[in-house]
Amino acid sequence: MTTHAQADSIDTKPLMAILDTIRAPILLLDHAHRMLALNQQAQQLFNLSSSDSEGKAVSDLPNGEELNQLFDGNNTLYEWAVGDKVFTPVIEAAPHGWTLLLNDVSHYKRLNHNQSESMRYLLHDLRSPLTAIQGFASMMSAVGEQNEKQEHFVTKILSGVTQMTALVENVQDAGRYDPDSGSYQLMRIPTDISQIVRKIVDNHLVPAEKTLSMRLTVAEDLPIINADETMLQRAINNLVDNAIKYTPDGGSIHVSVSCLESKILVAVEDTGLGISPQNQAQLFNRHARIHRQEFKKIKGTGLGLFIVRSVAKRHGGDAWVTSEEGHGSTFFISIPLEGANLLSSAE
Repeated sequence: MTTHAQADSIDTKPLMAILDTIRAPILLLDHAHRMLALNQQAQQLFNLSSSDSEGKAVSDLPNGEELNQLFDGNNTLYEWAVGDKVFTPVIEAAPHGWTLLLNDVSHYKRLNHNQSESMRYLLHDLRSPLTAIQGFASMMSAVGEQNEKQEHFVTKILSGVTQMTALVENVQDAGRYDPDSGSYQLMRIPTDISQIVRKIVDNHLVPAEKTLSMRLTVAEDLPIINADETMLQRAINNLVDNAIKYTPDGGSIHVSVSCLESKILVAVEDTGLGISPQNQAQLFNRHARIHRQEFKKIKGTGLGLFIVRSVAKRHGGDAWVTSEEGHGSTFFISIPLEGANLLSSAE
């Protein structure tokens, strides 16, 4: 291992001459995470000369304590703020110790924020006319007797409004619940997941054109947890919705709730067409859709499963799928029975 004394003897000038031509801030660190040299971009960012920074710990930088996550082998630091700038740090082992490069993503963060704000206002403005359309269409029968054709048209209008409202809610929730950038704060209350699941299964309507069987299995003595009931209801509802949409006529759906290894586990199993390993890998990404001939008529935004995983992550859990093509799929949500999810932590 290179000691600090040995690192002092390393001539960094030839390397720095090259690094100074790079527009990203770069820091050379020894094995103890002390600064050896900074390129010009890094010097400007931290208002430090290489001589002033030499020997100082990287944790001495503004918000520098967060950088320690880069060296523990389990790096979860995806963004690092310095003043009004946001960077994505990249760390690489080197003979002298470490090389730290900071990618400036401030511009993309601003663009994403502006896009999110525009979308938020647009979705807000859509709600009023949708509510009005739904209200007036629902009142049509009170105005006068309708013939069969008129009733059919009103049903189509209400169905369209329901689909549009669901789309608006999905887009809103995807932004709010995103564990990396969402602004939504968890509203934790004592929550009985078994009751949430029972209500969802009881209230779900299978489309008239399909004959599906649905059964529910709930383990005994499931604990009450400290969680956001609305978020969990939305996530589990999305899983059951998907199972109904993607299970062919004559199929079955099994929803279960259990406690396994200090986690509450919700599983939704279907007898659908199954999902290939390639599609499973990206299924929980934003706007992910499976491009198969059988699914072309199924409408959706590709946000449902993204919301499911976001909700699970917000509670310290996860969401995943096991599937085999031609043999159906099982989707899971796990919520750990620890930390803020325990009722004792809220007392």
